[in-house]
Amino acid sequence: MYKILIAEDETEMKKLLVKYIKREEPDLEVVGSASNGKEALALTEAEHPDIVLTDISMPVMDGLVFLEETAKRKLPLKAVIISGYDEFEYARKAIALGVSDYLLKPFEPEELKSVLEKIKGELDRQKNFLNNMQMLKEKANVNEAALKEQVLRDIIVGKHIFERPDLRFLDIEADFYCIALLKMPLCAASEVWKIEKRENVEELVKILRDGCLPRGIEVHGLGLENNGVALILTGYAPEKQQFFYKVKNGLEHFQNSMEKYYDIQLICILGRVYQEWNGLAASYGEAIQEWRGLSSSNRKMIVYGEKKDEDSSGEEDLSRKIKNLKDRIILSVQMGQEKNSIEYLDELFQVYASISPKKIDFVAISAEELVYMVFNEIEKRGIILDKEKTNDEIQKQIKERLHNASLLEIKEVLRQYFSVCHRLFSENQKKRQTEQIVENVKNLIEDNLDYEDLTLEWIADRLHFSSTYIRQIFKQKTGERIMEYVIRKRMERAGRLLMETDMKIQKITEMCGYSNQRYFASSFKKYYDCTPTDFKKMVNKDQTGKENRKDE
Repeated sequence: MYKILIAEDETEMKKLLVKYIKREEPDLEVVGSASNGKEALALTEAEHPDIVLTDISMPVMDGLVFLEETAKRKLPLKAVIISGYDEFEYARKAIALGVSDYLLKPFEPEELKSVLEKIKGELDRQKNFLNNMQMLKEKANVNEAALKEQVLRDIIVGKHIFERPDLRFLDIEADFYCIALLKMPLCAASEVWKIEKRENVEELVKILRDGCLPRGIEVHGLGLENNGVALILTGYAPEKQQFFYKVKNGLEHFQNSMEKYYDIQLICILGRVYQEWNGLAASYGEAIQEWRGLSSSNRKMIVYGEKKDEDSSGEEDLSRKIKNLKDRIILSVQMGQEKNSIEYLDELFQVYASISPKKIDFVAISAEELVYMVFNEIEKRGIILDKEKTNDEIQKQIKERLHNASLLEIKEVLRQYFSVCHRLFSENQKKRQTEQIVENVKNLIEDNLDYEDLTLEWIADRLHFSSTYIRQIFKQKTGERIMEYVIRKRMERAGRLLMETDMKIQKITEMCGYSNQRYFASSFKKYYDCTPTDFKKMVNKDQTGKENRKDE
């Protein structure tokens, strides 16, 4: 069981959150609720919650200052922030502080449940990783695993193989291949936890597969001497560059997760991508070459062939700034915040403009990576960009437009692309919201069919929407008026009870939300074209006939 703390200045909202978690999350214990950041900080120090659900705008001490204070005092927790659309800038700053997730008001219970489930999964993996690593060995046949490992080692070191190995047996049959080295800086190396030990390699690979690498990418790990692991990365993608982006982004996510959740810093060195399995030896050699030439542990991600300026610290600052702006653009596009994304895009291109004209190819590649990052979010949500063309075709078309384009042309291509994406993300979000509202209406009706005053106004009040809005979206999504739906569900329940039970009609009348049996009988007759009594007789007659036929 994990402990959770709620910080929310709106009393009704705070009560709803506490009530929901106690009812729907049995594996979470609410250890306290606070009305401001100061109270939340005191409770955090006293109760040591695993999760904190905090609003941003609170009196005395706001959510951002509260999170900063927990970080300063090194209080380990997973933070989820709550924000309104008009607090977008505050939410962005909180995300920069390293919160686990955010919820935008108003949010549905399912959204909160999804966020909490994700965080509980992260806590489970963290606990599992730190306390039970020795228990997580694969159950595969030891001899077969050893044989696979030896063949993979032979392949990456270029040991002569007389014939093509069985790639299916090795689980490396793919379109693209590359090697990544994971190394722990000497200052961070531990005698207790050695990255190259078999059980640790297996756990790292499991983390990569479960939540870091995207679909279509497979990984195998081999322990190396002196705090190192060689990752064999294989997979499928429309183009080599897209495969490279998937691998690089997945590994960066993995590095950030290891540092954030396990306090383990890893340097990653990535060799080039090849289209044949025997290119793995070359990719491994390139990664080793980069590792041996590494003079600083400040660089976390190193890609073979990337040029390094003399002022490497300035380049790293520039890379961080570009990455930060890209992350802000992605978040803005996802939220449909067109004004913010355009502002960040302008800022990004000011940075690009400051780069030497000789590096225009880098700008094009960086812009293409940004397109892919947005495209990846589109794929996750199942959004269709165009009815006439596939998403892959559109992405390929954008890539072609970026090729040999000027800085001004690249910016215009991205602006047009994001303009379409803003609209589609907003429509997708509204569609999911309205579908969820309709589902909530149906569930509320189903749970209260026995309530006589089950009216449109009552339903709207319970869901905190106007009755006009509820009526419109329900009719739009179902083609049925709400009260028609209520009557239909009541009549279906009445028919089911008459068929399956021996209840008296008066009792069924009450269970279907009617206090007047005569009014119930009138509604029933309109729906079934017979009275409840006649319906029951027909059911009994039909059942008797079936029993007689069985006896014969």
